[in-house]
Amino acid sequence: MNQGMHRTTHHARDRSRRRAATTGIALVLASALLAGCTPAETEGTPGEGNGIMHDIHASPEQSAIEDWSPRIAQEASDVATNAATAYARPDLNQPQWFTGLRPYLSADAQRTFQNVSNLNITATTVTSTEEPVKGRSAAIATVTVNTNTDSLDFLLSRADGEWVVEKITSAK
Repeated sequence: MNQGMHRTTHHARDRSRRRAATTGIALVLASALLAGCTPAETEGTPGEGNGIMHDIHASPEQSAIEDWSPRIAQEASDVATNAATAYARPDLNQPQWFTGLRPYLSADAQRTFQNVSNLNITATTVTSTEEPVKGRSAAIATVTVNTNTDSLDFLLSRADGEWVVEKITSAK
């Protein structure tokens, strides 16, 4: 009788271990499935117009934004032209390309472009820059820059008084 109780206890212990192992495997599988449901980070290709927009936030110490003026428009034009010149460098390796483009980019745009391959860029020369178009406020502008292969739209902001590039898209 003592041996029978030992077998029953032994079988019950085995069932508990199997149940625990099965539950553990089920939890691991469920975690893996749920992890697969989270969206993957995407890498944009320059000029592909993937619709990524970045929130443009003003800093707490921001002073009043200057009204739109010929000087403000020229500053926007200069930043877009310089950014386009740095952008149109498919001849550089990616780290060199990003280092040249980075000073013109907002923090959000830097995060977007830091891992983008510049090998898909066909432009190598800026040919002209069109007049900046003021956005809904004097702190937003779009500047179209023409290159030897296409035209690029630069969305600029100036929350802290200096123009920075928020987004670069193909001007189709």
